[in-house]
Amino acid sequence: MATERVVKTVCGFCHTNCGMEIHLKEGIIDKIKGNPEHPVNKGALCPKGPAIKELVYSPSRLKYPLRKTPSGFHQISWDEALDQIASKLMEIKNKYGPQTLLRYSGAPVTEENRDGFVQFLASYGSPNYMAPGHLCSVPRRLALELVYGERTDPDYENTNCILIWGSNPTASMQVAERMAYGRFDKVIQEAKRRGAQLIVIDPRCTELAGMADEFLQINPGTDAALGLAMLNVIINEGIYDKEFVAKWTIGFEDLAKHVQAATPEWAEKITWVPADKIRKTARIYATTKPSSIREGNGLDQHTNVVDTVRLTGILTAITGNLDVPGGNVFLPMPKVAPCPSFRPQENPLGADKYPLYPRAPFPAVVDAILTGEPYQPRAMIVYHGNPLLINANEARIRRALEKLKFLVVYDIFFSATAELADIVLPDASDFERFGYQVYSSAKGGVVALRQKVIEPVGESRQVFEVEYELAQRLGLAQSYPWKTTEEWIDYKLRPSGISLEDLKRQPVTHVTAPLEYRKYLNNGFGTPSKKVEFFSGRLKDHGYGPLPMYRDPAGGLGDQYPLIGTTRRPGVYVHTRFRNLPMLHKKQPDPMVRLNSQDAQPRGIEDGNWTVVDSPQGRIQVKAKVTPEVQPGLVIIDFGWGNPWDNGPNVNILTSDDERDPVCSTTPNRRFVCELKKA
Repeated sequence: MATERVVKTVCGFCHTNCGMEIHLKEGIIDKIKGNPEHPVNKGALCPKGPAIKELVYSPSRLKYPLRKTPSGFHQISWDEALDQIASKLMEIKNKYGPQTLLRYSGAPVTEENRDGFVQFLASYGSPNYMAPGHLCSVPRRLALELVYGERTDPDYENTNCILIWGSNPTASMQVAERMAYGRFDKVIQEAKRRGAQLIVIDPRCTELAGMADEFLQINPGTDAALGLAMLNVIINEGIYDKEFVAKWTIGFEDLAKHVQAATPEWAEKITWVPADKIRKTARIYATTKPSSIREGNGLDQHTNVVDTVRLTGILTAITGNLDVPGGNVFLPMPKVAPCPSFRPQENPLGADKYPLYPRAPFPAVVDAILTGEPYQPRAMIVYHGNPLLINANEARIRRALEKLKFLVVYDIFFSATAELADIVLPDASDFERFGYQVYSSAKGGVVALRQKVIEPVGESRQVFEVEYELAQRLGLAQSYPWKTTEEWIDYKLRPSGISLEDLKRQPVTHVTAPLEYRKYLNNGFGTPSKKVEFFSGRLKDHGYGPLPMYRDPAGGLGDQYPLIGTTRRPGVYVHTRFRNLPMLHKKQPDPMVRLNSQDAQPRGIEDGNWTVVDSPQGRIQVKAKVTPEVQPGLVIIDFGWGNPWDNGPNVNILTSDDERDPVCSTTPNRRFVCELKKA
C-alpha cells in the first residue's frame, strides 16, 4: 500500500505567500491544495499553486553547478565551484577593493530571497547591496515615510470606500503589503457586497475596473497631476478634515497655495480623465467615511513615483482617513533581526546622487560599471534575480553585465542573466528547505513556518549553507551569526521571541498585539515633526521640492513614434518566472500587445496578428490583441519574457533608463513611445 503524507507549508511563488497542503505519495509530491487554516488565503490558491509539482520536478531545473568555458557551460562539483568563486573574489578584493563586489537579488517573495548573500557582502566589506527596489515598493515606501513615517494598508473590513490606484489585486492576489487577510480573492468583493464604493484608477479596463463604481482610465505616468487636481477640489470645497489638519499636519497653507493651479481642467489635458470625473471622484473619496487607498506597483515604474505616492498619502491624511477604522492603518508586523549584523562604513554607489534611497540603486550601479566613476565595480553575485530582463534598456544592462570581470548566478532555472555568468549555481526550491514568512494582520503580526517537504533535487543546495561555506573559504565565517538555514531562522526570529522549534509546534503564530487605531494620539507620527508632513523638510534639506509636483513624462515623438507604450505583468506568472511550466504556459503561451481598434485598423492589424513594435531603444515582435480595454493612443505589452526557454521578447528592449525619478532613480519602464506595424 502506497505511503501517503500531507505537509502543511507556505507557497513561495509570489509575495502573497499562501498557506498550502502538499500531498506526498512514496515521498513524491502528488497533489497541492490550499490550507484552510492559513490566515492569508483560507484555502484559496491561484493557478500558480498547483504548478508546484511541475517546478520541483522540471526537467529544465538547474541540478548541478556549471562553469562557462569557450565551448559552453559544463558541469562541475560544488567544491570546484566554491573554490573558483572564492579564488576569484579574493583576487578582486586584493586588487580592486571589497567595494567592487555587488550583490543583486530579485523581488523578495520569500525571506530567503531577501537575505541570501547579504551577510556575505557585508563581511566581504562591500556596501553595494542591490535589488530591483527602484522599480518596486521601495519608492512607495519612502514616499509614505516622508509624509507620515511608515507605510499603511487599507482596513478593508471597516471601510466604506476603496480607491485602488495602480494595482490589480484580482490578478496579483495581493490586496496589500504582506497582509494576512483571509480569502484574498474575495476581500474587495465582500466589501462591495456590504455597500462599500469602489474606485479604480488604471490605464487598462481590468476585470476589477469593470466592478468599479468609478473607473478613471488614466494616461500612464500622469498620476501626480490627478492627485494634485483631487487635492485642489478637496481643499477648495472645504471637504477635508479641518480638525485633523489643524492639530496633526504641517504645511497645509503651503499645500493649499501649491494646488491652486492644478484644476481638474488642467489635469484633464494631461491625464485623459474628464474634469467632471476628477471632481466626482475627489468628492466621493473625501466625503465617504471612512475611505481607504490601495496604492500599487502600477505607480512604481515612472519617473515621478515618489511625489505621486506622497500625494496618495496626503489625500489619506487630509481627509481624516489615516490610522482610523476603515481608513489606511499601521498594521502590526513581527520584528526580525537585521541582516547583516554589521555594515561597511563606506556609502553605497549612488548615495551622493540619491541620498534618501536606502541601498545602491541599480541604475547608479550600471552607470558606475560603464563609466568607472566613482570607481569600477568588478564582480556581481546574483541570487534569485534576473537583472537583464527586469531593468530598463536591455542593451545597456547587457553591456554592463558583460563588462564585469566575474558574474555568479544562483537560481532554480537557467535564466537570461545566467547565460552571461561565469559560474551558475543550482538553488533548492522553497519546498526543499525550512523557512519562515512574516505577515501583518489586524489580529496581530503573524509568523508562519515554511516546512521542508522533500530533499533537494539533484545537487541543488540551500543558500545559507552555500553562503557560509563560501565565507569560510574567504576567512569571513567568524562574522556569521548562523551556519545553517535553521540557525538563520532562529537568529532572524529572536526579536519576536520565537524559534524554529516553536514554529514546528505551532506553524502559524501571532507574535504581536492586535491592531490599535489612532496610535498618533500618544506617540505622534514617525516623522521629524511627529506630524503628517505635507511640506517635507527632509526633501528640502536634500535639494528636492518640499511639496509634491507633477513632472511631465516623455511624450510622443510625432509621426515616427505616435503611440504611448506601457507594460503589464500577466497574473499567471511572477515577473520573469514560470513560463517554462506547462500548466501555466498553456494559459498564456505568448506575450501580447493590447491595442484599441482605432489604432489597429489604420495599421492593418487584426486580432492575433504578429506585430513589430519599434521604440527609440529597439524592436520586438509580439502578438496583437485588439480590445476596447485599452484606450486609443496607448498600447500595453506583456512583461516578463526573454529567458532562453520562453520563446518571447523582453519588453525592456523598448524602454529607456535616460530619465529617472530624482529621489529614487526609478526608470520609466511603464512609459515609452513606440510605433506598431504588422509583422
